[in-house]
Amino acid sequence: MRPTNFLQTQFARFRRENEGGAMVEALLALPVLTMLAFGMLEFGSMFWQREQIETGLRDAARYMARCRHESDTCEATARNLAYYGSVAAQPQPRVPNWVPAESPITFQESSGEIQTVVTATTTHQLVHSPLFGFLGIDEITITSWHDQRVIGW
Repeated sequence: MRPTNFLQTQFARFRRENEGGAMVEALLALPVLTMLAFGMLEFGSMFWQREQIETGLRDAARYMARCRHESDTCEATARNLAYYGSVAAQPQPRVPNWVPAESPITFQESSGEIQTVVTATTTHQLVHSPLFGFLGIDEITITSWHDQRVIGW
């Protein structure tokens, strides 16, 4: 038997066999589906963190727009509301590593002809994800702000 005939015979036999076809398809699809699943989880986490930061800034700006105590007291309370969702500092911030030392919040009050507006601004680097690192995506920085009209209380 010549090698060419042997290879042709083996190839013909391989084409006729259908056992293990589902396993081959699964082995081809599994890595792609796994990456898609982890990607959806990572992007979902990223958008959740961004939404928590924006909610915190909204709470802080809303408090600053209504607060008429001393400026230092108002800013400290507003920062606690932003970072922790509470008037007092908590052990866990809303977003991992979103703390005053890492991502400070700045408040700016601007007066216009008709109204005064308080703006709360922050920049935060999200915790580095293993999937994004594997894909070569650098750390993601979120810059967010919220404007609130001053009405006092």
